[in-house]
Amino acid sequence: MNRAILERALANLKNNTGYEAEWDWCDTDQPDCIDAKVRIRIRGKKEIIRNAEIRKEIRKHHVPQLKARNEQAGPIMLVAERLYPNIKAQLNDAGIDWLDGAGNTYLKDDQTLIWIDRHTTTPLQKNINRAFTKTGLKVVFLFLHDEAWLNRTYREIAEAAGVALGNIKHVLDGLKEHNFILAKNRQVLKLKNRERLLDQWLTAFADELKPRIQKGRYNFINREAEQGWKELETGAGTVWGGEPAADLLTHNLKPREFILYTDRNRAALMKEFKLIPDEEGVVDVREPYWTVENETPKVAPLLAVYTDLMETGDPRNVNIANQIYEKTAQH
Repeated sequence: MNRAILERALANLKNNTGYEAEWDWCDTDQPDCIDAKVRIRIRGKKEIIRNAEIRKEIRKHHVPQLKARNEQAGPIMLVAERLYPNIKAQLNDAGIDWLDGAGNTYLKDDQTLIWIDRHTTTPLQKNINRAFTKTGLKVVFLFLHDEAWLNRTYREIAEAAGVALGNIKHVLDGLKEHNFILAKNRQVLKLKNRERLLDQWLTAFADELKPRIQKGRYNFINREAEQGWKELETGAGTVWGGEPAADLLTHNLKPREFILYTDRNRAALMKEFKLIPDEEGVVDVREPYWTVENETPKVAPLLAVYTDLMETGDPRNVNIANQIYEKTAQH
């Protein structure tokens, strides 16, 4: 897949600009090389060399990681099949060159700026992996939360994930196909390539699951209600996610945006949580997508909190998210 993405992007760059390009794949003995070394010849004379990182697509949580990589092994160029406009803007602000599958690019050095962004990207044909659908993601969450669930019966997994029994084999097959499950013997399964699986979970969560669990945005009725959010009695079926959860866990993050996971209806939210519906509100209300027990009262499972924070792409949230992830690794 990476080869197809790179070849297509560079071919379309040539179609758009006339610039020729060559590349060499990185070897394992090249620690500072990411995926490929790309050389782009400008008007037959000047040559721009970039350390290329190749991705199908990225989300906000990847930008801080790319910025750090640019400082360590740069200059880098992100080559992606598709990039959304807001991601392109964030990459530009972070000083990261990019190239997409349609040959759109932002490429800058001391003397040259190439900025093309007018061509439409058509994604490469792909097979749907059932592990990363709305239903499959609930199962993947369960495995990432505690991989011991890999070795339970299909019925137990389905009940714990809140999905139909028939989905479990498809999810496991999808994970095996992408090398995310290791069979230690005939009876014992373990996760492998966990970091890559977590990254795919984050991306698929934003695309597939998050839009289907959002119940609307709200605001606190007044400033006093917002400042007193910690004193609210959440009760069964309601927990904080994102920034408020991080504050409760670390006491090191004053929330600017609130995520509330709840099974309450609108009337209950207005009465019990002093909220009013507001499309521009600071409270994002969502349906819980797990059935496992929360590790901390009033707080969503650590993996869900980590996901919410990383998905914002905010550096302060990413830093706290990584601290929380260390706790999930110890869980």
